[in-house]
Amino acid sequence: MCPLSSCCFMSPKFFFLGIGFLGLAMGLLSAVRPKGSIGLYQWIMERFNWKVVPIDELREVRNTRILGVALTVLSLAIFFATFSHF
Repeated sequence: MCPLSSCCFMSPKFFFLGIGFLGLAMGLLSAVRPKGSIGLYQWIMERFNWKVVPIDELREVRNTRILGVALTVLSLAIFFATFSHF
C-alpha cells in the first residue's frame, strides 16, 4: 500500500483510472468510428516518416471495430476493479 495513496496523484487508483479513461476513449473511437481510428494511427505513423496502408480496407475496418469493442469492455473491467478494490 502506498503511504501517499490518499493525497498523491500517483496513487494506484488515479493510475488505473487514467488507463481506464484512455482505453475507454480509444475503444469507443475504434468501435464507433473505425476509419477515424485508422486515420489517427496513420497520422501518428506519418510523424515517424512511415506510410501505413491497409491491404484489405474492409477487413481492417471490421477488425478495428471488433478490437474497439474488446478494448471498451476491458476498460470497463478496469473501472469495476478499481472502484471495487480501492
